[in-house]
Amino acid sequence: MRGLGLSFLLWSLLPLQAQEILELGPFPTREMFPLYLTPMAYQPVDPTPLGCGRWRVSLDNTRANTFEFSDVFKEHSSQDETGRVAVTREGALALAAEYKGVPLLFFFDEEVVRSSLRVRYGLTEQTDVWAEFPFQSQGGGHLDGLIEWFHSLGFEQFGRDRVVKNRMAVAVISHGELKFYSDQPIRGKTQDATLGLVHRLASGPTWILSASVALKPPLTSLFDGYQSGWDHSLGLTFRWQPNARHVFYGGGDYLHRPGGSLAYNSGPFGSMRNGWGLHGTWEYRQWQPIRPFFQLYAQSGYLPRQPYQKLDRPSLQHDLGFHWQFRRNAAFTFRYLNNLTHNENTADMGLGVSLTAKF
Repeated sequence: MRGLGLSFLLWSLLPLQAQEILELGPFPTREMFPLYLTPMAYQPVDPTPLGCGRWRVSLDNTRANTFEFSDVFKEHSSQDETGRVAVTREGALALAAEYKGVPLLFFFDEEVVRSSLRVRYGLTEQTDVWAEFPFQSQGGGHLDGLIEWFHSLGFEQFGRDRVVKNRMAVAVISHGELKFYSDQPIRGKTQDATLGLVHRLASGPTWILSASVALKPPLTSLFDGYQSGWDHSLGLTFRWQPNARHVFYGGGDYLHRPGGSLAYNSGPFGSMRNGWGLHGTWEYRQWQPIRPFFQLYAQSGYLPRQPYQKLDRPSLQHDLGFHWQFRRNAAFTFRYLNNLTHNENTADMGLGVSLTAKF
């Protein structure tokens, strides 16, 4: 029986050479920067309808590391017994007293693990509805050593070899007051669900153009008080396949972010302003069932221009990975995310795995 079970397991994992392609669309990349954890963030949407009565279900787990801070922290941080920089509440209070005239200073050093269940259903031959249900943890994480080694190869980032490894510290200072500080991990918390609809507008032999809308109701809060509003978006998304080997995706959304909770709106960052997001994706299909992809992910900034920060600037990231279609109706995805613009307003690096099934 043990040999039979092993044979069945190996058979279930072996790719089927003549299988039909499982369409996955562009990956729904999401920004993991701390300020984007509460409101709606841009996510690419697959333009291809599933077909009436068809389902697609995905489980995704992404781990992203953020180490970004205002420049004044470079010279004004205490050290622990090993000589590494450790931002503490006391140190942040001392810094606030020294920079009373500055509207905003921040320090973000944390790792976020976000797990999501995505469900999509073919309402008609032209229209799909979908929902995403995330679950999130925040803490010091485990990626600091890996990222520090990577930067030592020549991709330098100031402070990576000085900060205490795998420790969480979040500090926000405004006009001489410490508005927020936390070094306590959040082990697991349900986040706001997102609901959406995709409708095919037009199509041809090699292309599809669809419209998408999404809504994120304010059901949960972050750090026991920060809650966004009824965020929603409207956009266009397309697919173009000039030949059997290459598939291209692209699109963009306009995101409207109404006001949220009192803490969310009255803090130094204020309510997140309206914004936009764009994506462009290339998927290569020469080596079925392994399909590598490369995706560019852009979004607008967060705040009006202010000294000591770059949160007003847009950002660009890449999402590099592959799909492995190990069964006719199932695929595994691995991807690596990285910050390209270095405007101190995105997560630095992320790793993600996903499992998708269609039925």
